[in-house]
Amino acid sequence: MTKNIAAAAFAFLAFTFFAFYPTSSFAQDSASDQDEAATIDPSSVAESGRKASDFAPKGWKVEEDVKGDLNGDGIVDHCIKLIEDKPGNTEDRMNDRSRALVVVFGRQDGGLVKAAVAGKLLQCTGCGGAFYGMMDAPANVKIVKGVIVVEQDSGSRWVTDTTYRFRYDEQPGMFILIGYDYSSRDRAEGGSSSESTNYLTGKRITTVAKGKKTTTKTTTVAKDRMSIEEVDSEEMDAAATHRLGLD
Repeated sequence: MTKNIAAAAFAFLAFTFFAFYPTSSFAQDSASDQDEAATIDPSSVAESGRKASDFAPKGWKVEEDVKGDLNGDGIVDHCIKLIEDKPGNTEDRMNDRSRALVVVFGRQDGGLVKAAVAGKLLQCTGCGGAFYGMMDAPANVKIVKGVIVVEQDSGSRWVTDTTYRFRYDEQPGMFILIGYDYSSRDRAEGGSSSESTNYLTGKRITTVAKGKKTTTKTTTVAKDRMSIEEVDSEEMDAAATHRLGLD
């Protein structure tokens, strides 16, 4: 009888551990049995082409081709999501695959020309934490009114959602980060913390909800002009986590 009680207690503790263990720890443990994730070399991406696959260098393939007008010239442009060209997850092994985003402009003659390569913006397939388990974590890319919008989420007990917005600036000829939203919610107790930063106005709105109490404050931030190539989502998310006191 005592042994049965002990076994049941152990099973409950194990379930609690894996259900609510922090995302980063889960990802690190899962990654221990994987090959090291790759980072794309921007110089390996073709300068021009005729179709999306022309911009996938050796070792990479097209995961999705998102189309829209990014520079206001009325010609279709492309946000090409690349993923490592290797097998996905199996029943007993998690095969993490890196992602990269290649932005190309369309030309009047139907050709395409490389505009930007972001190697650290999109999360890897194994970066979803316990919330996704053996499923590939999402890295959603869309074009809304000429703005590149990247939405990602991950977590375990705490689930984090992030949104990045980039707009093309002709003067430096770059896609500039104009907005960053971060939110994290506690699935067990229902609390949440979030911040929304507008780099055009230099304003950041922070909201913390705990129980029936919600507090909101607005602060001033530097109007940084960060290019899409410079953005490292892991670093930005970690900084937001620290600012909100969630680390």
